[in-house]
Amino acid sequence: MALSKAELRALTKQLVGNRTSVNIGDPWYDSRVYSGYRRLCTFQGNVTSPSLKQPTLRRLGFFELQDRQERSIGVDPISPPNTSNFITPLPTTDICVVTDIYDRTHNRGLDRRSLRELRTRDPDKTGIPRTWCPVGQDGVVGYYVNQIPAVATDNIDVYEWVYKYPAALATEITHPVIPDAWHIAIVYAAASEAAMLWDMPEKHSELEQKFLGYIAERKSPMEEAAHSGLAGARRFTPIGPRF
Repeated sequence: MALSKAELRALTKQLVGNRTSVNIGDPWYDSRVYSGYRRLCTFQGNVTSPSLKQPTLRRLGFFELQDRQERSIGVDPISPPNTSNFITPLPTTDICVVTDIYDRTHNRGLDRRSLRELRTRDPDKTGIPRTWCPVGQDGVVGYYVNQIPAVATDNIDVYEWVYKYPAALATEITHPVIPDAWHIAIVYAAASEAAMLWDMPEKHSELEQKFLGYIAERKSPMEEAAHSGLAGARRFTPIGPRF
């Protein structure tokens, strides 16, 4: 069952004994709910995975937070022109990380390289962008390209794929955008943080284990989609001679 902002807050308060004070009320608990919501949607850590006995690195992901933007990279007539090898994605808010760049002008994906490699290349080199790497600069999440368009013939139109942080729950009846099966995990994460801030170490530990235990019982949608299935990769194994 989907939980609204009001219901998430009420359950979070309930798990820590409905504690309040002069300075701690509903807005404080709303902040814990939003923090737990963001933590769940970007969680990564060693947790037991379904079908595995030992903890493994898990990276949760939800399709509702993926987005694709169209934009152009280059100089005039593109406004504003890109005069640096650092590109700010569109839109500029709530972006967790840029995941892929596709060059629509030449119908090819830009080759993703490591940050270390791109930093060894001339950041002022001009030409058609060929490679990219996700980075941050001046407090903004974005990506480097190599090379920078210097003339209009170097300009390219691209798709930017990004993974975004969830938006804050605006009203009392607003529901999280992720599947409702995961809403209770937001409560556990929010209550765990609340217990820590209330200086309740035993309750914090208990709620943290509930949060991790909930994750251990199921795969997130993007984890499930990444699973290769019963046949594994064998379906793509070529049969016969190759030339």
